[in-house]
Amino acid sequence: MKLKTAYLGEIEVAESSIVNFEHGIPGFEQEKFFALLPVEDNEVFNVLQSTHTESLAFIITNPYTISNNYTFELDEATVHTLQINEEKEVAVFAIVSLKETIATSTINLKAPIVLNTTNKKAKQVILNNEEHDIRHLISTESIKG
Repeated sequence: MKLKTAYLGEIEVAESSIVNFEHGIPGFEQEKFFALLPVEDNEVFNVLQSTHTESLAFIITNPYTISNNYTFELDEATVHTLQINEEKEVAVFAIVSLKETIATSTINLKAPIVLNTTNKKAKQVILNNEEHDIRHLISTESIKG
């Protein structure tokens, strides 16, 4: 399908790259479907692009490439909603707020996006955990290579 995107212009998107947020993303509850798109020449970041609203896109990354000690447990409701059967079905992303430099950019470790890679169901999970910050400076830990 053709998709107009905020960062990549108009592109062809495979149906397999469409992710279903059954209840939307907090603050964007009406947005249910997003395309998970790679950023050319960059393996660290991806774009989570709304299939409905061209101007709505988030830069995301795997939080484990940023933070060495990032952990959390999924509650049963999330496991059930996403129909997760095995840990290997799970991919975790975090939304990045890009600033003028990577050193001043932040990542939201408080509200990870959890994706079932088998059925493409996803949910942004709000953690009740004080050790994870909503604006974790990327520069506080180097990006693991």
